[in-house]
Amino acid sequence: MHTGACPPYIHGVAALLAAGVVVLVHLAYLVYAAVGGFLGLRGLAWLLPHVTSTVWSVTVTLTPVNCPLTALERWLLELGGRTPYDESFTAHYLRDVVYPVQYETAIWLGMMALAVFSYVFVLRSRVRADRAQDRPQHAHLHGTG
Repeated sequence: MHTGACPPYIHGVAALLAAGVVVLVHLAYLVYAAVGGFLGLRGLAWLLPHVTSTVWSVTVTLTPVNCPLTALERWLLELGGRTPYDESFTAHYLRDVVYPVQYETAIWLGMMALAVFSYVFVLRSRVRADRAQDRPQHAHLHGTG
């Protein structure tokens, strides 16, 4: 007779699938943290969320504050019957897989520099566009007519 309750392993599988989704979201966030500032080319309103993400990245990297996505993934892994990792998300998934450990600081600084560069690029592009819009438009070319 079916009681409507799921077998215990279903909950474990669901937790592990959810942990996998958290990993994908975390990876997407890292890409956004590096290059998302360029979305400001679509409009300056796109910059504020990215500036916030940059401040958050600096905070999580340079202070004892832990990323809630990492905490969520660890909890889901534990619910799924796995032993959660102790180190940071980037240390667990990226260090010595995507980049050698000796380049970790340089890569992080490079990502932060790219984020700041995106702000400068977006703001300079905006200033240039505003200046071009303020210039009088010539109805005809010089030397014709």
